[in-house]
Amino acid sequence: MERDRWNKKLWREGNILQWFPPMREISFLWLTFIGKSDWINGFWIHHLKTNYLDFEVVTEGEMLVHYSGQRYLIPAGSAVLIPPGESKLATASKVGCRKYYLGISGLILNNNLAGLNLDKVCVLNDFRNTEFDSLFASLWSMTGEKNPENIREYSAKIYQMLLLLSHCAVQNPYPEELQRAVAFICQNLSQQIDLTEICNAAHCGRSKLQWQFKYYMDSSPIRYLTESRMKSALKLLENTQLSVKEIAQKCGYSDQLYFSNTFRSHYGKSPREYRKKILLVR
Repeated sequence: MERDRWNKKLWREGNILQWFPPMREISFLWLTFIGKSDWINGFWIHHLKTNYLDFEVVTEGEMLVHYSGQRYLIPAGSAVLIPPGESKLATASKVGCRKYYLGISGLILNNNLAGLNLDKVCVLNDFRNTEFDSLFASLWSMTGEKNPENIREYSAKIYQMLLLLSHCAVQNPYPEELQRAVAFICQNLSQQIDLTEICNAAHCGRSKLQWQFKYYMDSSPIRYLTESRMKSALKLLENTQLSVKEIAQKCGYSDQLYFSNTFRSHYGKSPREYRKKILLVR
């Protein structure tokens, strides 16, 4: 299915880097692309459907973003967060538009867009952030090198970038401790972790962190962990051929029966029954 349309006669795309990692890493969180471009006056691109979080920083000229019936002007010196979905980007000045950008995708992003306040377009005016510049430079370099030995460091920097973008979003109401806890949970869905480890990663006491989860998310740290694992299990059942046992392990369950019972309690069907239903629909 065609996903993008653009006026090809005006196509003057700059440097776009991509690195396609092992499936396990890309299924949870990965950098879909990272690029630097000069768009001449009149250029536009229409993304019919994206599965990544798009972050664009305009350094010269102006860019227009159309998303969900709304129109956003991004002048030079500003940045914009564009969630997955349908969007149209176009130049908005006679000098065109110079920009740099990156796209983040994966199960962690898909399952936590709202929780990280990245499910709405967010314009960041007068965007200056040295931490972003440093992370962008590192990711640009590592994406170009494509060194398999750097996968863990690369993945960690993408997590840092995702948290930074969440923090930059003006709508973000979450305290830093809660952001760190959510990030730690998302990064460790396949590991055996408990409340003590979550609190240590968040640099927060149990009572305070449990209160924050209840107040901001109407949940608890452990319930959020379980729900995140179940959402990941759904995606893996829908999009991979992995066995139920393998999916259970990827979602942090060493006991397949316990995993299946937990899944059934959430969705009313066992993992096998759910997959069978998906196959029938398709």
